[in-house]
Amino acid sequence: MTIKTSAITACISSALLLSGCNDNDNKAEAITFNDIAVVQSVASGESMIEFTDGITDVASNYNSKTATDYGIATRGEYIYHIGRYNIDTIQKYHIDNPQLGYYPGEGYSLRSAGETTSANPYNISFITDDTAVITRYGSAKAWVINLAAKNSDDFLIRELDLSHHTTGADDTVPEMDMVFTHNNRVYITLQNLTEWVSSGNEKVVVFDATSWEEIDTDSVTPGTQAIELSLANHQSGVVYGDTMYLGSLVYGPLSGGIEAVNLNDFSTEVLTDEYAVNRVTATESGKIFFTSYEGWSSEKGSSIDTLYKLNSDNSASKVSTELASGNISALASKGEVLWLGLPGTSNKIIRINAAADFSAPKPLNEIQLSSVETALKPVQIEFLTIEQNIGDF
Repeated sequence: MTIKTSAITACISSALLLSGCNDNDNKAEAITFNDIAVVQSVASGESMIEFTDGITDVASNYNSKTATDYGIATRGEYIYHIGRYNIDTIQKYHIDNPQLGYYPGEGYSLRSAGETTSANPYNISFITDDTAVITRYGSAKAWVINLAAKNSDDFLIRELDLSHHTTGADDTVPEMDMVFTHNNRVYITLQNLTEWVSSGNEKVVVFDATSWEEIDTDSVTPGTQAIELSLANHQSGVVYGDTMYLGSLVYGPLSGGIEAVNLNDFSTEVLTDEYAVNRVTATESGKIFFTSYEGWSSEKGSSIDTLYKLNSDNSASKVSTELASGNISALASKGEVLWLGLPGTSNKIIRINAAADFSAPKPLNEIQLSSVETALKPVQIEFLTIEQNIGDF
């Protein structure tokens, strides 16, 4: 599919870097970009969406906000901007005009009528182009939503009640975090914290995406069971093939690892428990990369992270000593290329060749494919997978 996209392409192709779109008479040469990256970036008291090809060009200053707790998701030609704690909204944009919201005002509310505390919407997974499930970290009910809704009355399709998976009468919120869809099933991870500490009740709840009935993952035990997890505080994950890889990070003292969930038989396996994993991604060929959280630098005001590749024997290899004990603020992959957010005096995104041999750490100049500067600190990277034809506008 080839489309012309005037608003974003006017910025990218005219090389109006880091300044957003403005009026000019420049005409672009015909260039075809694939997989434009959508970046959520932040600074103190400011956030925005930026667009980049990851190679030469960045277009910034889209949907600038004074609040910073936002996430993004992409589906086809559309971008979804999710306001999290005490924001509780979702807005939809098209790549043709990524400043014009489809929904009224700031978008549809993700807080139920009568809710006095933030629903804290966290992650979204798409069933179809027009239907998605969104987790609400501050609530006991996930939402199934109509992304094509013309008004708020048509937006909420149904609620998925997870309250029966909490630890007891005094704990009514299961801290639902991630959500994935696979083979017409929906998988929702529950951190189940008590006073921000693991309760030992970490789970993955499974729903049929047609009937919306909860699926019993253990036919032997009476009642409807969820998948029980061994590690705590899973807060990153990816599905590749029939396996869900969940990254676990436990603070003070640091621990965690990567836990694999078999989506066919619901079995689990701890692949490693030697790292406090805060980000995980899978390449097109199934290579698993992750970052480990090693602490906080008060001097730099940032986390200390190292990038690793998970090996077939479940050992881990450092990708590069230059990507060890630094600050990695975002991790994503497309094809066999890793995209990393590296904040600093100059915020940037670098692209790395994930197909390299990492049996020993590589010098960064041997594996880095490109680098671009962003206006603010990149904290999330998603991709538009449409082909974009730039020119003749």
